[in-house]
Amino acid sequence: MKKIKLFLPLIFLSISFSQIELEGIVFNDRNNNQVMDIGEPGIGDQRISNGLDIVLTDEKGRFTIDSDNNDVIFIIKNPKWDIPINQYGIPQFYYNVRSQPSPGYLKYDAFDKPISAKTLYFPLVQSNHNREFNAIISGDPQPRDSTEIDYFRDEIIAQMLLEENISFYVPLGDIMYDDLDLYPYYLEQVGSLGIPVWHVFGNHDLNYLAKNDSESHQTWNKYLGPDYYSFEYGNVHFIALNTVYYEGWNTDENKRGKYLGKLNAKQLTWLENDLKYVPSKFQIVLLSHIPIISDVYRGRSVELTNRDELFELIKKRKHLLALSGHMHFIENMLLNSEHGWNYKTRFQNICLGAACGAWWYGPLQENGTPYGYHYDGTPNGYFLFDFKRKSYNYDFRTSINQPQKSFRISTPEGRIRSSIADTTKIIVNIFYGSKETKVNATLDGKDIYLKKQFHAEDPFINRLISNYPDRYPKMENMPINNHMWASPMGKLSKGQHILEVTVLNDNGIKEKQVRIFEVY
Repeated sequence: MKKIKLFLPLIFLSISFSQIELEGIVFNDRNNNQVMDIGEPGIGDQRISNGLDIVLTDEKGRFTIDSDNNDVIFIIKNPKWDIPINQYGIPQFYYNVRSQPSPGYLKYDAFDKPISAKTLYFPLVQSNHNREFNAIISGDPQPRDSTEIDYFRDEIIAQMLLEENISFYVPLGDIMYDDLDLYPYYLEQVGSLGIPVWHVFGNHDLNYLAKNDSESHQTWNKYLGPDYYSFEYGNVHFIALNTVYYEGWNTDENKRGKYLGKLNAKQLTWLENDLKYVPSKFQIVLLSHIPIISDVYRGRSVELTNRDELFELIKKRKHLLALSGHMHFIENMLLNSEHGWNYKTRFQNICLGAACGAWWYGPLQENGTPYGYHYDGTPNGYFLFDFKRKSYNYDFRTSINQPQKSFRISTPEGRIRSSIADTTKIIVNIFYGSKETKVNATLDGKDIYLKKQFHAEDPFINRLISNYPDRYPKMENMPINNHMWASPMGKLSKGQHILEVTVLNDNGIKEKQVRIFEVY
């Protein structure tokens, strides 16, 4: 594996545990060389944060901000300006502030020395983005090794490169599968997109030998920046949250410690401060690894345990959307009182699945990469979002070697014995279906009613798991999802039959499929 040197904005301060005051300047980088040259003016009213407080630059672009010597200082990008990116697509919007090296017991590379610095420079360039823009957002890439990073490159990045006019990409955590030494090789691949990549922290991105939560993301901080932050395009305020709270290495049993879905107190305070500067007309998009809530599974490690505190901060907002990964299935839901959301604002919560599907399991394709199905039967892929001034649309894109479809007729298929035909169900897996999805179906020209199932299994993925047990380890009892539509087929005569299914997704995209089968 090729080693690369990262040129990220890392700044260390001399050893001190007392709070200090940092100075900096935000400037118009007219020649885009990331150096403040003569004639390049400062920019006022720009937001700078230490992960707790937020300060504004003065009319000359200057600011001061407190630091406890263990911060990530970052600028909050507004729609009028863009952040330069490095060769790996990482926005250069932050400085690490460290008084000491990282603890020696951490397993993976972090901060090896303190370095003194004086002034923090943030270059900005004039934005050419419109108020309406497109973004690619996906769940977990989660490679175990360099081979699986190649899978991500060949199956997902290759498909992304076919998209046009994309403003940025957001992978929603689990950038790695524990081996954080792979970050450099991953960055080489994702850098080929040539667009900003805003990363979200996941539970497999933590440095798990850490003794506490704050130590656990120091490798992340070095390579990818702050573990929570915000940025803006158009009329949309994106908030990248760290929903992974690590309890630290279990010294009693000498094993990896537990984690839970939680926003710590510092992050909640920062979020309250952050929202004070966001106009009411802006859409708020929450980006997280662990979902706010799931209807399919419940538990402290699969949903946000203190979401009530989050709801209190955003309850008066008019435009809300939450996007997450972590679950390795797609779940599209509207929050309501059952979830603790007792407010009028429409609040859509979508778990986007994972770019790796079910951890890069599955039978191999001709090119040697696996068919990376999620364990709900959905192909692996990503979502393409089209953000408008006050709304958004979205579509699901499958990996490059999969047909670009939004649903699958899982049964019936082929030839069915007449003795079991009347007990066979019509089953349709609508990959990102929700309660708002409209489904019409006819069997031999007669209307039939397909009902949404809450907890269901896709026969397609069950057959794959059964036929390829070596390619689907530890997948028993996992294919549950809530985007299946089903109906009894009823008693049918022997001979050929035609099933037609038309799906109008809640994003307005219409698709029709036909299945021909025989009863004998």
